[in-house]
Amino acid sequence: MSAVASESKIWLWIFFPISWATQFGHGMVGTIVGPTQPYLAKNTGVAIDLINFVWTFGFLGFLMGSLITGFVFQQYIKSSRGKLIFLFANISTAGILTAALPLTSSFGVLATLRVVQFFCTGAFMTAESPLIVSLLGPEKSAPFILLEHAVIACGCFASTFLVRPFLPAQEHIDKEAICNTKLSNITTEEILVGGVEEITVSYLPGSMPDIAWPFIISGAWCAVFSLGFVILAYLPYPMPAYHSQLDDSKREVVESKKSSTSANYIFFALTFANFATACAVERIYQPMATTFGLCGPLDLLPSQAAATDSFYNGGFMCGRLISLVAVSFLTPRTIIIISLINCALAAILLCFVAGTSMYGLYIGTAWIGFFLSWQFGATYSWVATKVDITGKLSCFPFISCGVGSLITPPLVGFIFTSSLGPMSIIYLTLIFCLVECVLFLAMVLMAKSLYPGIPVNIPAL
Repeated sequence: MSAVASESKIWLWIFFPISWATQFGHGMVGTIVGPTQPYLAKNTGVAIDLINFVWTFGFLGFLMGSLITGFVFQQYIKSSRGKLIFLFANISTAGILTAALPLTSSFGVLATLRVVQFFCTGAFMTAESPLIVSLLGPEKSAPFILLEHAVIACGCFASTFLVRPFLPAQEHIDKEAICNTKLSNITTEEILVGGVEEITVSYLPGSMPDIAWPFIISGAWCAVFSLGFVILAYLPYPMPAYHSQLDDSKREVVESKKSSTSANYIFFALTFANFATACAVERIYQPMATTFGLCGPLDLLPSQAAATDSFYNGGFMCGRLISLVAVSFLTPRTIIIISLINCALAAILLCFVAGTSMYGLYIGTAWIGFFLSWQFGATYSWVATKVDITGKLSCFPFISCGVGSLITPPLVGFIFTSSLGPMSIIYLTLIFCLVECVLFLAMVLMAKSLYPGIPVNIPAL
């Protein structure tokens, strides 16, 4: 028995570095569009409000990938080898498709590639996060879940620096074209049927081939490191299974808790709305940080605008790393409360300084990125102590996130170019932060009545 346990530990020692490497790549391929978005818009001949739909299309794919994986991964892919091959297939495909994104001048092709790319990353995330809980249990897995998201954040941050050497110089860009002035009268129908081909060609900057390199590098990273899953799949070490280590009394506790929580639809509705709102806030800022700096009231240079994205993702990364320390002496609920309060305060600060001060924009952006980074991982761990989210419910948090991520990008793109002006996205951020505070308060109150005296729910696989 001890020999099996020792070999399972070896499996974990190999699995987690592979997981972290691929999650780093996941962060890069998911974020690389943000700082390059204005140039992709110019390359495909669409306006700023329409290029935001690549996020909507992407998270539509993410939602579908998450939903299908939630029903398939745990129930039909039983073997350790099958699970690892599934992870490899999805993250490597996402990397390959990422490399193809900047190589098209067709918005329709770009949107299609984005759907499939995010389908794969949604499937990857929905499979791996519950797998970690299954490997270690809900208590021991909490810091690893946070670490997983911290590594993703590191990839997001790295992508902002990966892009910078390939950005066009100030004298080589037509800012008026990039910031929507010349494309504002083009309709969606004209774009989809290719009616802007001449505009696209005339606007295409000579440096666009350079913009492709960050996509190729980040995509290649995912494809290469995903091979680690294949190697591990054929090594002679058993995958650990947390549920096999439980005694009979704990199994009985699991069954009693499972039956008592199966019909708590209100709690699930609140949780769904909370995850959706948290991810909606992320998708307000992630697509638009560079665009706001470049085309907003501050009218920044390309490098200064890209720095806005770096401050957001840098704050996000630091927040995820600090959360690994915070989880050792703070409960997930406390982490969430601290995060919600600070996100609201940062949004208030941005309402006052984002339109007048470059450094105020940087500070507020880093602040909100730092504390926003705590929310998904901490909420995931907190919910895992209440209900089993390793089985059929494994896709639940990711579907919620996908729905929130679907809604805000087109909304933000519309109001950014409307009469409300660029600052409207800052006010929208504050509104969503306040809504999230109300939702989590309702979740806590509901959990106290539904799960009195239940500190943790052990997953039943």
